[in-house]
Amino acid sequence: MKPTPLLVAGGLLLAGLMLFTKPVCLRTEAGDRLLVLWRGQTGRIRFINSVTGQPVAIGFEIARLFQNFSAVTDPTTEAYYTHGVYAMDSALAAESTRRLHFCSSTGMELTLGLYDIHLQGGCLEATLIWTH
Repeated sequence: MKPTPLLVAGGLLLAGLMLFTKPVCLRTEAGDRLLVLWRGQTGRIRFINSVTGQPVAIGFEIARLFQNFSAVTDPTTEAYYTHGVYAMDSALAAESTRRLHFCSSTGMELTLGLYDIHLQGGCLEATLIWTH
């Protein structure tokens, strides 16, 4: 049986969507949500370090995985995380993962693509459903 042009077009559209969409399961204590992201979008988590009391912002790209991480914080907070042994930004830039997990007693803000999630204390987890 020969495929119809409509079936071929539908298959190509589905393959294209699967290639460029990045569905994410966002889990918080309030429940689970499905977010649809696009490859090439960016993300950022912002929170206050509970030990130093200083703000931390971690940025990343949404590609095959969450990757190309970078951090912005003050020197004291960076030394708290790294013990002064390595440069935090270069170490983060080499990381990639399909799962993000953050907890904060004071609250955090997560931006994933066009979604902004605010959490007052607790934990959140964002997991890429597929990583092609």
